[in-house]
Amino acid sequence: MIKVHCRTNLDLVRGAEKWPEFLPAIPHVGDKIQSAQIWSGGFQLELTVIQVTWKKSMNLTRGEPEWYPEIELHCPNKSIREFYQWYAPLVGRRLSDFI
Repeated sequence: MIKVHCRTNLDLVRGAEKWPEFLPAIPHVGDKIQSAQIWSGGFQLELTVIQVTWKKSMNLTRGEPEWYPEIELHCPNKSIREFYQWYAPLVGRRLSDFI
């Protein structure tokens, strides 16, 4: 398992969507990753990997740099407004809660 950091520029329901911290392999651009959160009605958000960036951090034990993959997730087929129009009712919110 590989430690990863998943991020998105979408303003999702705070703390509700859960993204993996470990994956069996580095995902490729175009792969899809599901949130662990399952909403009422069985909806589970799935976003697309749009970029993988190797980020540097310091190993505090050894005092040496280490690198980890930062996985950027997004919904590439929708504008941000279209995304929120689609996402808001699925998670029991209104569009105005996001925009």
